[in-house]
Amino acid sequence: MKKFLYLFLLLTFSSLLFIYDSYASLNYTVKKGDNLYTIAKKFKVSVDAIKEQNNLLSNKLAIGDKLSIPQQNKPSIKKQTPKITNTTLTSGENAVAAPDPFDARYHQVKKGDTIAKIAKKYSIKADRIMEINGLTSDKLKLGQQLLIKTTKPYTHTVKKGDTIWSISVKYGIAPDELKEINALEGNSLKLGQKLLLVKKDQEQEEVIQSPNASLRSYHSKLSPEAASQKMEDIKTLAKSKELEELSIRERLVIFAKKMMHLPYRFGGSTPFGIDCSAYVQKVYSFIGISLPRSAREQFRFGDVIDKDELSIGDLVFFRTYASFPSHVGIYIGDNLFIHASSKAKRITIDSLYTPYYLKRFIGAKRIILDESFAVN
Repeated sequence: MKKFLYLFLLLTFSSLLFIYDSYASLNYTVKKGDNLYTIAKKFKVSVDAIKEQNNLLSNKLAIGDKLSIPQQNKPSIKKQTPKITNTTLTSGENAVAAPDPFDARYHQVKKGDTIAKIAKKYSIKADRIMEINGLTSDKLKLGQQLLIKTTKPYTHTVKKGDTIWSISVKYGIAPDELKEINALEGNSLKLGQKLLLVKKDQEQEEVIQSPNASLRSYHSKLSPEAASQKMEDIKTLAKSKELEELSIRERLVIFAKKMMHLPYRFGGSTPFGIDCSAYVQKVYSFIGISLPRSAREQFRFGDVIDKDELSIGDLVFFRTYASFPSHVGIYIGDNLFIHASSKAKRITIDSLYTPYYLKRFIGAKRIILDESFAVN
C-alpha cells in the first residue's frame, strides 16, 4: 500500500512538472542582462515571433517588462539533469544553454579578441555584430558566444496593414532607404507586393566568408571602439574651460563636427548607431539645451525662420518618408547642414541645394535666440 501511495505521489508530481513546463513559457518578466536574443534562445522561439506577439517596434527591453512568449506546438517535459557545459551564458535563474561552440554561426571569444578583430575575421561589419547580439558596449568576456550569421530576409511581401513605417521598424532600416532601394516615389503599397530590404549588391554582406577574407571598407564609418572613444572625448571636451570663451553657436558647431562619421542607425541613439533626431538632441544637450526626441516633435520647438534668414545652429527640416517632418539637421553656414544621414550611413555634411534635400525642405527653426537665451 505504501509503495502504491509513493508511486501515485511521484506520478502526480511529475505531471505537475509537465504541465508547468508546458505553459511557463507563456509569460516572462525581463531581468537584468536579458535581451530579445537570449530570451528567444531560452524559449526556443524566434525574435520576430516574440516581437509580433508583444507588438514590439524595437529590440529595446526594460527590466520588469512583461513579455508574452509564443507557445510551442508541442509541450516538452523539462529535463531534470542539466547539460554540463563550460560555455554557459549566464547562471542561476537566468541560465541559458550556450550555443554549440562548433556551430559556424557563432564565435567564442578568446583572449585578445575585440569586436573589430572578430568583424575582420568573418568579413562583416563590427556594428552589425553588436546589433544582432544586443550589445551596448564593446567589452567582451572570455568564453562569450557571439552570433555572427543571421537569417535576416532580403525581401518582404506586403500584407494587410503594412506601411512603409511598420516595415522599416520591423527590419531596422530607414523608411527613406526602403523607398530608395525599391524606387518608390510615394508611400502607397499593394497587397502581395515584394519589397527589397537590401540592395542587390549587398545581399552577400551578411554571409560568412572564409576566415582569411578581407574586411569590407567602412567608408569612413568608425569602429565601435573608435566611436565609443569619440563620445568620451566629446564629454571631456564639454567640461573644458577652454570652451567658455566661445559663443554658444561656436560650441554647438564644434560638438556637431566632433561627432562626424558616427554610424547611422534608424531609431538608434548610441555611438554605435544614431538617427537624425537623436543626433540633434545629443549635440544640443552638450550646450545645455534639452530637445524632444523625434524630428516631428523638434519641428514644434523654437521660432520659425525663413530659409534666407538661416544662421549657424538653426534646425533645418525635411519631409522624406512621411507627410510630417521626418528628417532634421543642424545648419552650419554657407548653405550647408550637418546630419545623421541614412543614405551615407553616417553623420555627414550636405548642401541644402542638393536636389534631394532642396525638393524635401519644409522649414527651419531657431533654438538659440541670442548668446544668453535659448528657447526651452
